[in-house]
Amino acid sequence: MYEKEHPEATEPDHASMDVGAEALRGLAHPLRARILDELTLEGSATATILAERLGESSGSTSYHLRQLSRYGFVETDPGHTGRRDRWWRIRPGGWRMSGLDHLRNPATREAAEIVLDRYYGGRRERLDQWRNRVRTRPDDPVVRRWQTAMQDSLSHARMTPEETEEFAGALQEFVRSWTRRFEGRTARSHPDTESVELHTDLFPNLGGAPDADDADASEKGGEDDGPTSP
Repeated sequence: MYEKEHPEATEPDHASMDVGAEALRGLAHPLRARILDELTLEGSATATILAERLGESSGSTSYHLRQLSRYGFVETDPGHTGRRDRWWRIRPGGWRMSGLDHLRNPATREAAEIVLDRYYGGRRERLDQWRNRVRTRPDDPVVRRWQTAMQDSLSHARMTPEETEEFAGALQEFVRSWTRRFEGRTARSHPDTESVELHTDLFPNLGGAPDADDADASEKGGEDDGPTSP
């Protein structure tokens, strides 16, 4: 399950949105992903502001914001009403999608691969950027301020799938209970803060266990699908 939460995710009238096939295809455009990242990191903005930050035309950002709104990923920011320019914010509540289900479906497989590859690739890229900064600029004031706060841990437990799902739900609720304390903050309202990411990967470590088909072939003495020498 791919789940994306945001600072406004805890507003009581906004539940997490399940991303269906149409919304998934709407999310696959690369500029829309950049717009969402910018709104997540910097808070609400107009199409003109986003165009300046992303090096795009305001017509392009305006179009893609409307498309993101159509699919439910962004909405008009009620904190900036009555102004000439329209301000946009990330949809409160965040969103979630069953990546495996979309990957299994031929109708959504391509879009799911684009979205998930960008999601996991972006996670890795941002983490690598931080680690590289720590390695190459250890005396950087930002590094010195944050290096002890940054955490990297690995845990193991033996559980059933049902216990694992229950554990995941409890973990997510714990994270939400903490992020509620910081909702509504922006880089402008709290300049002494940074956007902090928490990555979690919960999966069964199957090691080198063979697939069922491989095991069956092994029990039968193996099959050679390659070319046969004369």
